[in-house]
Amino acid sequence: MPRATSSMDDKEVLLSGGARTGTAYGRCGGRILSSRIEQEVCDMLSRTGVTHSHAPRHFEVRYEDESVAAYAPMIVLRVRGREGKTVVVEAADRIDDSTLGKIRAFRRQYGAEFYLCMIAPEEILDDIPFDAYDEAATTEFAQNLISRLAE
Repeated sequence: MPRATSSMDDKEVLLSGGARTGTAYGRCGGRILSSRIEQEVCDMLSRTGVTHSHAPRHFEVRYEDESVAAYAPMIVLRVRGREGKTVVVEAADRIDDSTLGKIRAFRRQYGAEFYLCMIAPEEILDDIPFDAYDEAATTEFAQNLISRLAE
């Protein structure tokens, strides 16, 4: 799951760390969107009227071996909850072991506070363990999940 970051160079915002260096897929609330699937989910949330933000906070997560890493949820919904928890959405057209490890560690540590929804193509979801999310949808049925979250 690539993440875009920005840095300033004179008058231009340069992108790095996205799917390819220098690639971004638009903005939402001033944040650079790092993948087409993140942009599609953002558009669905906006059309449905769900207020959200992209990577609003960073969390320190601890792996099972006690090493520590930083994790920033891709999308956090505002004023919406599932089971009394804040909803986090991760959308991926591919996923690497490092990001998956952070997501799983986040759920272990913060699962009582956050409800994690995963959206990805079916072939990607098949490779993601069930302990990495509370609810999942294929990209084909992402709008159904988002509509339920909007209720």
